[in-house]
Amino acid sequence: MGALGLLAGCAHDAYQPEPVRVEAPVGPAVFDDCELDDGSTVPAAFPKGALAPPGPASHALACGLSGQLAALGEPSLFPLSQTAEVYRVICIRADGHPVSVRLDRQGSGGQLRAAQTSAKGLAPPGDLLEESTTVAPPETVRSVLGEVQAARFWVGSPIPAALPASDHGSTWIFEGVRAGQYRARIFQRDTLAKDPAYTALARTLIGASGLHIQGAVY
Repeated sequence: MGALGLLAGCAHDAYQPEPVRVEAPVGPAVFDDCELDDGSTVPAAFPKGALAPPGPASHALACGLSGQLAALGEPSLFPLSQTAEVYRVICIRADGHPVSVRLDRQGSGGQLRAAQTSAKGLAPPGDLLEESTTVAPPETVRSVLGEVQAARFWVGSPIPAALPASDHGSTWIFEGVRAGQYRARIFQRDTLAKDPAYTALARTLIGASGLHIQGAVY
């Protein structure tokens, strides 16, 4: 079991978040179409250019992640409200199962929703193995907010950077929505290991999730 395969059992009731709205990070939101195996298409869960500058690599990542989020039972963070504050980490491992953990802040506390599927890598999506929905105590929320600040998540341009080169290990996507703004930061395993602030943020979210994670996480 990995370093963060901890805590007790998991609730399996589907979590239904309240519907909320937000503006796209830069300009009006445009969603690419993602082609399914049967030839039909569905909108991506991420607006065009939200994860990386528009292009084939960004499109492939957005569509691949959209399929994984659907399998994980996770909604798109678009659209959200001007008052919502949400943080989500998605970990796609070539040698392990996809994992997502989302914190919806609610005052000094919040709610954590976490899930894991049977897939490996970005495609194809697998079956839901485990999910949990728990109350996030104030100390967890304070830790997450402190690590978000230490990582300078909201500092600088909202325009995403170019996608990092794949190391065929794991890809980490950190998303956030606050005051009507959306940000995403993407790391490969080797670059995440060199960033203590984002590593701490990942450890806090995954450690609080209650998921039973096997194999190497970092």
